[in-house]
Amino acid sequence: MSETLLLLSGGVESATLLYTLRDAAPRALFLDYGQRAAARERAASEALCARVGAALVALDLAAVGERFRRDQSKKLHVPIPHRNLIALSLGLSYAEQCGARRLALGLNRDDRDAYASAGDDFIARFRALAQTLSPQVAVVTPLIAWDKAEVVRRGEALGVPWSLTYSCLLGYADPCGACPQCSKRRAAFAAAGVAEPGVRYGRGHA
Repeated sequence: MSETLLLLSGGVESATLLYTLRDAAPRALFLDYGQRAAARERAASEALCARVGAALVALDLAAVGERFRRDQSKKLHVPIPHRNLIALSLGLSYAEQCGARRLALGLNRDDRDAYASAGDDFIARFRALAQTLSPQVAVVTPLIAWDKAEVVRRGEALGVPWSLTYSCLLGYADPCGACPQCSKRRAAFAAAGVAEPGVRYGRGHA
């Protein structure tokens, strides 16, 4: 039984988190909440877990996401607001179920200001809630002190196979290179001075 459960999306941060914690033989949890790139993210998560020998559990909430999307005048690539609240709540429930003592989330320093459900206040409040419900489970954010470029450097040092990761919001076989997540990823790799072998950006982006 693994004592560490981590939330895995197949992107830069969660892949680096997986490699950071791999010696703890973690179990990974992937959530399909109807995001447009769910199939690509899951495939990336499966490939990463296979590489390090970690077990992956996938929860299918796609119908929930699609129901949210039907009420949206502008169809969002990520249909559920406050997704970290949903992810952490399900993660805590599953950690309780499987006997994990640690629930890990791959937030970076940039996320703290970008999303309300990634800020210091939210994480502190969720930790307090977790201590009430499952006091044996510690909620940890090992990457929170680093910006995205620093996470890339950390992942590179750990040997993360970047070609197996996926970040594009649109779910294309070749990531678009222009959506917010692709743009942040490309900027972070450029700032870190790290190449992305095997990653091809589409729509005219090199």
